[in-house]
Amino acid sequence: MLHHHNIKRYLLAGLLLASVAIASCSKFLEEPVDNRTLIVTIPDMEKTLNQLLPYSDHHFTDLMSDDYIFRDLAGHNVEEAVEQLLPIFEFTITRESMSATRFLSSGFNPVTAFRRYYNCIINSLLVQKKAEEYKATSDGEAKSIAAIKGKAKAIRAYCNYMLVNLFAKQYNPATADADAGVPFVEQYSGEPVVPYTRVSVKRMYDAVEQDLLAALDLVADTEASNAQFTFSKNAILALLARVYLNKRDWDNSIKYATLLLQRRNVPLNVGKLRTEITDYAQYSSSYFNPANPAYILMGNNTYQLLAYFWMGMYPYPARQVMMANGADDNNDYIIQTSALFNDFVPQKLMEFLAQTTRNGNMPLLTVDEVFFNRAEADIQKNNGLTAASRADLTVLIRNQNFSLSTQNNKISQLNGITTRQAAIDFLLLIKRIRFSSEGMRWFDIRRHSLPVEHTGRSGVYKIDGTKPEAYVIQLPTEEITRNPGLN
Repeated sequence: MLHHHNIKRYLLAGLLLASVAIASCSKFLEEPVDNRTLIVTIPDMEKTLNQLLPYSDHHFTDLMSDDYIFRDLAGHNVEEAVEQLLPIFEFTITRESMSATRFLSSGFNPVTAFRRYYNCIINSLLVQKKAEEYKATSDGEAKSIAAIKGKAKAIRAYCNYMLVNLFAKQYNPATADADAGVPFVEQYSGEPVVPYTRVSVKRMYDAVEQDLLAALDLVADTEASNAQFTFSKNAILALLARVYLNKRDWDNSIKYATLLLQRRNVPLNVGKLRTEITDYAQYSSSYFNPANPAYILMGNNTYQLLAYFWMGMYPYPARQVMMANGADDNNDYIIQTSALFNDFVPQKLMEFLAQTTRNGNMPLLTVDEVFFNRAEADIQKNNGLTAASRADLTVLIRNQNFSLSTQNNKISQLNGITTRQAAIDFLLLIKRIRFSSEGMRWFDIRRHSLPVEHTGRSGVYKIDGTKPEAYVIQLPTEEITRNPGLN
């Protein structure tokens, strides 16, 4: 069962960091309940919402994708890190429930993701409750309260969406009503320990959709500042396009993607960045600069582990895909960190190597993804490419790290595609290149039931694409222990 955090206004940030670190192995939300009435003013609520913005907790799934291999480099790898990451790479987390003590304490694991998403859900419901109790005394206050309610709903929707896409089967309209989802927190409770029922995948998606549509009507049309660090209307539109794509509701995915792209439609020009910036540290800093117009919503990262690469996990397959497709002709994708062991780190991640920038920001929602989502929904709806999906994919191709001749060659390939499956395969290839090592690939793999094979320390581990349950991460052991009815 889920335990509730204290929510003293001046302690909230510390409590969130405590739940993130997990270094003390403290149980999720076990602090005694205290006086929550300190969240009383509009600034209190706004500040609390800012502390509840989601992290990039899903990025551990990169190690489950076909972008990574494991190299057992004795004398180079940090053995403790290897032991705590192999359960992710070898898909153990999909076969058995595991405890937080089996993973790295810094947060790069499914247990941290589970805890932090529920922390945000419960606290967003508290903020929503406080907003509903607030008596506005002016039109300005009424608008602020409406925006607070909307953003609290959007945060809950995002976290519920991520939970059901990590710990439950991929949405299938034919089975979603019967497929087991995740524990659902319907309303805030002041009790320290509350059991929550595990609902169906369909029920989770219904709640996500309901919250996002309500939020869309509540938030302001534009943000006064720092829009990429709040659940703006743009972020809600982008998330709706993603949610409906996963629901196979092609029309609504196209609808909300188009609404977003009518408001902002500049993807990240990776090719321009890579061409103009040769210093890898500067390139990484520019790549993840929140000011990039392609970035709709940013979240704090869990990438510090990937910046080390002392745990044997390397993106060789991703590098090979890029080089085979002309996306890395100058071998710029990686930087060699050890001549002795010939290991590589994606240059884009070097921003997070230095201690001072280790907790930087990662994009959670981007214009690029919205283009991909609209194109994919259009292909699925029309059983193949149309002028619209070709146009979207052409924009994306033009912004990758391709030479002009490679761009033209890719566009020629695109124009020669005649089947739906070939179109989807081509789209997923360009998307894999664009978002390599950014936590996107695993969700495409599970949505399309793509096979994955990893050679681990003691054998070969496969997901063959025939069983939807093979892509499901099991609930944490602590949660099952406290609430046996969930399993």
